[in-house]
Amino acid sequence: MIPSFPDAFVRKLLNQEAALINAFRRLVEKVETRTEQQLRETKGIHLEPIKADPPYHSIRLDRGPRAKVLLDGNTMVFLDLDPDHDKLYGRK
Repeated sequence: MIPSFPDAFVRKLLNQEAALINAFRRLVEKVETRTEQQLRETKGIHLEPIKADPPYHSIRLDRGPRAKVLLDGNTMVFLDLDPDHDKLYGRK
């Protein structure tokens, strides 16, 4: 897949701790070398749909942190991230 990073996402990412930025870098390396189906099947990534309109997905950056993404054909658009994964699901 082709990762895409809107400016607002990049600004939020740059305000995170170094460990989270490194986890994001490792995830992007995986995204660039896999198809959507391969990402869904890759253990540890946990690409999951979020009940929303449009249909967003959540993808794991590290043990807890997740990013909200929009899948658009062969492109994965990173929209938001949060160290507390429940916030992306609207639970908190």
